[in-house]
Amino acid sequence: MKDKINQALEALRPAVRADGGNVELEGVEQDGTVVVRLTGFCGCCHATAWTHRLRIERALKGLLPGTRIAVLLGAAACSTEVEPVS
Repeated sequence: MKDKINQALEALRPAVRADGGNVELEGVEQDGTVVVRLTGFCGCCHATAWTHRLRIERALKGLLPGTRIAVLLGAAACSTEVEPVS
């Protein structure tokens, strides 16, 4: 099952990377929920994250009908602090 999921994510990666992000398989929970994480810019920009989330969910649900999909956003890359200019 994880091999199929990784193949599907690999097919989606070029579009996600073009927006400055990546998508990673976090795992499959005991109840069968597939958990993936958007990282980089895609995990910060709500518009981009929403677009990629829909693509990811559609691809994985098409591959594994009836499966719950959880798309997490990688907040670690979402710094809003700006260094002062000297």
